[in-house]
Amino acid sequence: MIRTPLGDRLREIAEKDRLRLHMPGHKGRGGVLMPYDITEIPGADNLHDPQDVIAESQQMIAACYGAKASRLLVGGTTAGILAVLLAGAGPEGRVLIPTNAHRSVFAALHIGRLTGHFIDPVFETFPRFPKVVTVETVEKALDQDPDIQGMILTSPTYYGTASDVAAIAAALHRRGKWLAVDEAHGAHLAFWHGGPPSAVACGADAAVSSTHKILGAPTMGSVLLMNSARIDIEKVDDWLSQIESSSPSYLLMAGIEKAVAEGAEQSEGVFETVGAAHDRAVPLFSHPEHRLFLYGGPPETYDRSKWLFGVRDGSGLELAKTLRERFGLYFEIETPDTLLAMTGIGTMAADLDAFIAAMQSVDGETNVQPASALADLPAGRFNQTLPFWQAVDQPRTPCPLAKAAGRIAGQMLIPYPPGVPLALPGDRLTPETVGMLAEMDAQGLEIMGVEDGRIQIIK
Repeated sequence: MIRTPLGDRLREIAEKDRLRLHMPGHKGRGGVLMPYDITEIPGADNLHDPQDVIAESQQMIAACYGAKASRLLVGGTTAGILAVLLAGAGPEGRVLIPTNAHRSVFAALHIGRLTGHFIDPVFETFPRFPKVVTVETVEKALDQDPDIQGMILTSPTYYGTASDVAAIAAALHRRGKWLAVDEAHGAHLAFWHGGPPSAVACGADAAVSSTHKILGAPTMGSVLLMNSARIDIEKVDDWLSQIESSSPSYLLMAGIEKAVAEGAEQSEGVFETVGAAHDRAVPLFSHPEHRLFLYGGPPETYDRSKWLFGVRDGSGLELAKTLRERFGLYFEIETPDTLLAMTGIGTMAADLDAFIAAMQSVDGETNVQPASALADLPAGRFNQTLPFWQAVDQPRTPCPLAKAAGRIAGQMLIPYPPGVPLALPGDRLTPETVGMLAEMDAQGLEIMGVEDGRIQIIK
């Protein structure tokens, strides 16, 4: 059994009969977890200068993942991505960025005055989604722009597909560049042999994993894994101390630690069950004339903890509503042509059986196959008429979406989830981008930056 040093220390502290004349204000009273919710008292260490039990916890986590060092993140994967990019390329450096990167990557452009060299992932045909980034695309970008300092890669994607991280890492390393991987959806991969290999195993220099998305940490709990000296870990620590709270939650840190330990011990069994159920389900939803299609792929390139359904007749939102009302079933993402279900360390075999039965109950024949415009939005949509960091400080004015083509965006425009921007501040909006935003808005999808059919543009 893997020891959890921080959790053990919190239990020791909570069991002592003592007078709490320190933060927090509840003084250990008011709920079952409150006695464990402390501050940096003697024996509890300090996240931003770990010398004792937190340092030991981070060593345990690094060992579990096979990394050289780890950091507990109380600001989610977002904090880790910001710290790695700002340490690796800031200030005013150049980073290779696939266009399916999370919004946190683009926030780093603002904070560090970084420049993104944008590349396109390969898109899957049906359902439409950004699938992988190829090593050929990476090498072409490096040939075009030798001043690129490193790359941020999302793998596995929000939809479960994994790029060839090892080949991409090798291509970057041959040229003296670093690779950081947004592994938000892959915190379990180091512990399960039935999925794609982990970023650390593939030679990434840094990886950020959301232990709350698939493993059992409380929401916002993540880990940063450092795997080489290509990115200065002292600079990373300096940025983390500025980005994250100076009063980090000990409950959250202990929850991250526990999630990693449980993940290392239990993932193989849990996700083997999930993967086997996925394999059984794929043939059930493969009929070309039926409404639902369950996406699948080889285990080395597709994480079967994600169950991605294509909806051929565009009725995804209606189906999701029916399934909520009839079975109490909630998806991770719902669009007219996509339903994404996420499993996790807490998923049980009975859950999977019930889920498959529910999906079969709403499946049926259809001849309608709507097309998605997402694949028609290339990297060129991030055309940066003004640099991001300058654009965000410009005066803005509201503009109806119908009149926005050719205008300069004043803020990020982000369908959520998954949190991948369609436009950045400073981009001159193309008719294709505006059309996609208008289509999503008309469908009732949530788009951060769009309110009542209007967006903010730079005057």
